[in-house]
Amino acid sequence: MTNGRAAALTLLLAPLACALTSPIVQTQVMQVSPGMLQKVAVAPFQPDPGLRPRSEPPVSAALAAELVTRFVAEALAARGIAVVAPNDLTLAFESQGTVLPRGDAAALSALAASQFGATAIVVGNVTRFQEREGGARGALRPASIGFNFTLHVAPTGVAAYRARFDHTQAALSDDLFGSIRYPGGGSRWLTAAELARWGADNAVDDIPSGLK
Repeated sequence: MTNGRAAALTLLLAPLACALTSPIVQTQVMQVSPGMLQKVAVAPFQPDPGLRPRSEPPVSAALAAELVTRFVAEALAARGIAVVAPNDLTLAFESQGTVLPRGDAAALSALAASQFGATAIVVGNVTRFQEREGGARGALRPASIGFNFTLHVAPTGVAAYRARFDHTQAALSDDLFGSIRYPGGGSRWLTAAELARWGADNAVDDIPSGLK
């Protein structure tokens, strides 16, 4: 291959390499604690006070948060991590005559450790849940999802890892190389649930293996 052809090929492939390596999820690692992913409890995600899901049929903010919670729990399990289900955590607090302390990571971590032997807990919230307008082959408005979560060490509640997914599906014509990362390789418009699951999978995959 001549130098000119090699240079042209490099220029052609550069956008693809950039798209494949650019982060899908914004992450931050604060503390690497070996063994903390042995058993992870997942607290029910909370909808932001201003969350107004857009979908047809209508989806409540609580249901949107429940879906994202489930996707994160399933993504953890797919990595081979033992998971304490959100409902189990809620029932554990109710059995003590108290409600789940939504924003108290220390209390959540302590109970998850004492009741279930959890070594970490995920606490998160959903900021946006907008369904696509149209179908898989043609959408007037793409799905758009926003959520974030923090992985806390149990039983101390110390924050170890944060992830933020804030994404609106791009059209194939607008982002040719980036679109191939979507389920279906950019050949169709995703539902809000599909986009949320994809985001959850990537957020969990980005948790450093050193934590395990």
